[in-house]
Amino acid sequence: MLTKNKRRWKTGWLACTLLAAIALTACTSSGGKEKGGIGGLDKDQAGTLKIAYFDEQAFLMQYGNAFQAMFPNLTLEVVSTQSTFDAEDPAEAMEKLLEEQQPDVLFVTEEQYAKLAASGKLYDLEAAVKQDQFDLSAFVPAAIDLLKARGGGKLYGLSPSFSSQALYYNKEMFDKYGVPYPTDGMSWDDVLRLAARFPVQKDGDNAWSGLFPSSQTTDAFDLIRRIGEAKGLLYADADTGKLSIDTPEWKAIFQKVIEGYQSGSIYLPGSDAGGGKNRAMVSMRGVGGGKTFNLGPDSMKFIGGQAAMTIDSSMLMDMLGAQGTGAGGKMRVSAQASEGGEGPKGGPAPIKSFDWDMVTVPVDPSQPDVAGGFSLDGVFAINASAQNLPGAWELLKYANGEQLAKSSAKSGLTLSTRSAYKRQAEGKNVDALYALGANEQVLLQALPEEFAKSFAELASDHVKRVVGETESLDEALKAIQSGGQDLLTKAGLESEEG
Repeated sequence: MLTKNKRRWKTGWLACTLLAAIALTACTSSGGKEKGGIGGLDKDQAGTLKIAYFDEQAFLMQYGNAFQAMFPNLTLEVVSTQSTFDAEDPAEAMEKLLEEQQPDVLFVTEEQYAKLAASGKLYDLEAAVKQDQFDLSAFVPAAIDLLKARGGGKLYGLSPSFSSQALYYNKEMFDKYGVPYPTDGMSWDDVLRLAARFPVQKDGDNAWSGLFPSSQTTDAFDLIRRIGEAKGLLYADADTGKLSIDTPEWKAIFQKVIEGYQSGSIYLPGSDAGGGKNRAMVSMRGVGGGKTFNLGPDSMKFIGGQAAMTIDSSMLMDMLGAQGTGAGGKMRVSAQASEGGEGPKGGPAPIKSFDWDMVTVPVDPSQPDVAGGFSLDGVFAINASAQNLPGAWELLKYANGEQLAKSSAKSGLTLSTRSAYKRQAEGKNVDALYALGANEQVLLQALPEEFAKSFAELASDHVKRVVGETESLDEALKAIQSGGQDLLTKAGLESEEG
């Protein structure tokens, strides 16, 4: 879950950044106080504030220009962090940048935030929060809880927005086949049973399934992993160097998902054949550089009316709302065949139209209030050795303030961490995106990135062999256990050498 493909994005991040910035450039402060923050910062006080952000232009448009208007005599100096995301270890690269450049404020990913906090590089915000009576209760509790969990129990940063997921469903498909709608708090077993109730079509231009795992899922192991983690199962422990996947508990999950793949009730990621134009992977880096959104060749299955359900982020809600009459109405989209993007007669596939809604992602009864898929879009933190602590705290308050959250909510591009500014979509259960907290057990496991990626590929390959009946499940689990242990041991040795 925490792994990110650093190499697959190009220039798409700028478009996402600029879109978010348009709605924010005219924002002003909502504080109204002449002084405040750590030691107090006068509105007319001169000085320099050094900020580490992905891109200078993006920072100025989204935060800097308006903040500069509030403190006209404060000089803003922006240090680009773009190179850290291309590094082999982005968290280590950010720590090096911090030591060399000594910015006052940093905008970092969750992983970078956690490592910097653990190494004592960030300023503890507790005293500043108390001094200014900065109301943390105004934020989504799960966001503050996650920040503290990532900070080893202390709050070292604030995040303006977060990402979460929901279970989207095609209401018209459920009505057509007399299947009851999914509900909030359903278990994974319940959702898999719902998916199995549809008379699916496995092959051809009209192929569709009961459940499409996610627009960003590229491997057949991802759904299995998610279900296991919801149950509190972890397949690897980097601290002990032990892998544990060939167990009765994991086997039961593999069995259920593979049966769904075989019947067609669950769409098998990457199962489309052909090398047409839809095979391309489009990647965009989000605002601040911290997240990569990958839209693969299979990503339009739900939008194209080829799945009754899917699990995805609020980005899918935006995509659904962008097609046709908006987020509160029906969605219209030209659904294209997976091979070459053409319909049966060589032209575009017919227009699809359907009503939809969403509920919370499936949970496990043992952990009904948490789920995977909850993450922070980026974290503003203060250098523990900051030269301008008052200015740094003022920027954190502004970037995470009420007025900016209000303006951001109107743009409809992110989920604000401020509870009062939830996204709106008429007639839709948007609360599903806010209802569950983060599965901290999963988020806090520190698996080497390259290991997690390689293991997913290994497991996915064997899952497909079982689906194709060229390997038994028992054989597959033994091979995944053995091969995975080798990968984990290698990753541990490389880490020690590094």
